[in-house]
This record gives sequence, C-alpha cells and structure tokens, in this order.
Amino acid sequence: MRLALTGMGMLSTLGDDVVSSCAALRCGMARPAPLRFDVYSEDEEEGVARVVGHPLQGLTNGFEGLGLYTLMAAHALGDLVRYAGLDRGDRAFWSATAVFLCLSRPRMEELGPVFEALLGERLVPAVLAELELPGVAGPGRRFMSGHGSVLEAVHVAGQVLHEGRVKRVIVLAVDSLVGGDDVMWLAQRGMLKTPERPVGLMPGQAAAALLLEGETEARRRGARMEAFIDAVHVGMEPDNRERRSSGSGLGLAEVLTRTLGGRRVVLDAYGDLNGQDARAREWGSALVRLSGTHDLPTAPRCPALSLGDTGAASGAIAISAAARSFVRGYARGTEVLVWSSSDTGEVASALVLQGDRPERVAQRRD
Repeated sequence: MRLALTGMGMLSTLGDDVVSSCAALRCGMARPAPLRFDVYSEDEEEGVARVVGHPLQGLTNGFEGLGLYTLMAAHALGDLVRYAGLDRGDRAFWSATAVFLCLSRPRMEELGPVFEALLGERLVPAVLAELELPGVAGPGRRFMSGHGSVLEAVHVAGQVLHEGRVKRVIVLAVDSLVGGDDVMWLAQRGMLKTPERPVGLMPGQAAAALLLEGETEARRRGARMEAFIDAVHVGMEPDNRERRSSGSGLGLAEVLTRTLGGRRVVLDAYGDLNGQDARAREWGSALVRLSGTHDLPTAPRCPALSLGDTGAASGAIAISAAARSFVRGYARGTEVLVWSSSDTGEVASALVLQGDRPERVAQRRD
C-alpha cells in the first residue's frame, strides 16, 4: 500500500525542527563535540583522549532516562504538529491516530530490561501529556530493532491502514547514544571511532516523527502530501554484527531487490552507513549482488556524517531528508531509495516518491 507522508518533525544537533535540520544536512554541516568519556590513546600526553560525538546542546542538559526521551520525542512530535498544521484540540482526529514508537534496546547490562519496559509503558503517554494532546487510538505498537525499526514500523503501518483499523499512524523515533552507559557499551564492543580506531561510529542523539496516511484519506481532508512511501520490504541478514560477524549483504540485497522491482536505475539513495567497516562491507556486498540487474549509487547520502549515529531515529531522518529534497528541488529524480540495517540483523528498504507539487494542491483546493 502506498502511503502518503503528510507531516514530519525532527530534533537534531543541526536544528530544532525538520526544515532547518534537513537544510543543514543538505549543506553538509556538522557540530561534533567532546563527550564525557575517555579512551586510551598513545597520541595524548596523559594517555587518554576524549571521545567525540554529536550530543544535543542546551535543550537536553540535565535530562536523562525517561525524562530525556520524553523531552526529545515531544519536541519532534510538536514540530510535526506545526509542520502539518494539525489542530491539537481535534479529538476525532487524534482518536483515529495510532502512535508507533521506534527505539533501540537499552544499552545497559543490568537495568536494560527495566528501562525498556519503562519506555514502552510511559513514554508515549508522557509525550502526549507534555504536548497537551488528546488520547490516541489504542496502545499503539513498539519497535525495538534500532536502525531498522522505522522502516519496520512503516511496513506495519501500511498493513494497519489498509485494514482500516485507524485512519493514520504517527511513527515516533527517538534514540540517544551519548550517555555514559551507552558510550561504555559501544566502547566495550569496539564500535567507537577513537584516535586509536579511526574506523567506527560517532555517537549521536536525535528524535524524528512521521505522519502516515492512506492516499484517499489524506486527499479527503486536504492534507499536504509532499512525498509518498512505497515498496516497503523487511528481511533478515543471516550474519549480523551483534554476533561479531561481517554481513554478507545477502539479506540487504534481497529486500532491495523486492523494493526496486523492475527499476534498473535509482539516482538517489539514503543509507545508514555510520563509519563502521562492517556496515560498509555489507553495503558493498549488496551492490555486487545487485550489479547485474540494478544500477545504484555506490556512495549513498549518509546523515550520520553530520549527525553521528542516531540509532532508531536514523530511518525517520532519512525519509524526512528525502521528502525535503523534493520540496526544495535538489533530489536527483522523482524517487529516492532508503535502506536501513540493524546490528541484530533486521534489514529494510523503501522508496520515497515525489508527492504533489504545490500547484497541484492549489488546483485541487480551488
């Protein structure tokens, strides 16, 4: 089912809304900063060096745990409400809207399951209360596969909307990799970029939200449809990075093949490459497997270059950036490939298609 993307919201280190964040991504801006975590380094006089990441500055100072995630998610959802011009007091609208929450599994050895349960139970109600929004349709759903969770959520949203259980779905994604426990977890697994290990990720922190509707419902209420999402497919990589295995690219190649269908060439793509060599090898292997039937960009656009690794929020950021590329006119075609790969093996891909041009919307409303 083709879905209409009728609203977007974002909080990132490059901006406190989706418009400025995507504009800064387009410019290649970055705001890295030292984190409160040291690693051993032979290049430093004291033998240690500060890990550099992409933390949010100012807004989230002093917040952690549920409070941090509530603040970030509420900011992204509030931006979506403004961007889409939604009425906060329209109870009928919100009661027909489900919220799908996208997260990574907590990177804490002992308290991880407790924190996961806390987020699942209290995060969405806390966000709605913070924004003073009416109740939404049912308990929603939760996706915990990290990078791949947003595209998984979009895939399920298409099924739910097709069945008519709700009229619209908000995909709300939030993640933070810059906390002390998170950085320690990454360091213990050799995933960080450091002076002694230049191949690795830089921790990031972001939240993003997408409003998805069926095309018929979106047109009925006169919603702005700047992009559509189509051909969403999910799968599994048999050799995943959590097992310390280099992905063969087989699972990613399979979902890309299903998403692309008969398309030979796609000019633009967004991927979640983050500096880890294992991810680069997976993408390269997938390209080799597809080389006989599809011509894809060998160097996809990578938001992690500017934002660091944003975990579960990365898929929503990529979709938003693709949609804004149509709005601002710098997309290389009328369709953009988006793909995600989780460390636990989940892979997914989709096409973001150019939506209604402003003149078409004006003609329909006249």
